[in-house]
Amino acid sequence: MIENAPKGTKANLPPKTVHHSPVMVGDYKIVSAEFVKGSTSIKHLPEERLPQIAFLGRSNVGKSSLMNALMGRKDLVKVGRTPGKTRELNFFKVNGKFFLVDLPGVGFAKVSNSKRDQMADFIREYVEKCKDLKGLVYLVDVRHGGHAIDIETVEAIRATGCPVLIVASKRDKANQSELAKGLRSIKEKFGLDQNPLSVSSLKKFGLGELWHNILEAIEQNDENKDS
Repeated sequence: MIENAPKGTKANLPPKTVHHSPVMVGDYKIVSAEFVKGSTSIKHLPEERLPQIAFLGRSNVGKSSLMNALMGRKDLVKVGRTPGKTRELNFFKVNGKFFLVDLPGVGFAKVSNSKRDQMADFIREYVEKCKDLKGLVYLVDVRHGGHAIDIETVEAIRATGCPVLIVASKRDKANQSELAKGLRSIKEKFGLDQNPLSVSSLKKFGLGELWHNILEAIEQNDENKDS
């Protein structure tokens, strides 16, 4: 059952998916993926202490579609018709081992300035204080190559010490020339040593490699904790 939403949390929560056949996404088998809860306060994060990997990016960058593709589900993470619709942190437990966390989109379309600031402060507090957060996947539309707000947001997250993986989304929307140009732009703007991983939720490009990076981040942090 979906938990009762804490005060201040929206009632129209994403659906919880439980009974599905195992699916392979790249080399990773998804045995189970389920929505656990949504939260608008650092005080209402999941009580279960499992590693967390968060996903962030500008509104309409394809974040929800990518998370669904990674978990082998079509509608577990709500894909809003209106960009910026997600206004809380939504937690999805995968294989009973860790959480993938859907964060509100950077830019927060269709909300007031005060609400935008409130959500930005919440994301910042989550990144700084959540001890279970092992890394953050930041999506950039490969066709646009990264906006000023993307660079500012990533720099702020890096300053907290949280590992950030830059991923170029919507690979299927770009031709070869646009893809090469976008990857070069992202590499330069975000100070990367090499071109970022590019993915397509529709064509399933790059999902296996992205899972490899996610699992590596979780395992590396666990090893550091034990050492």
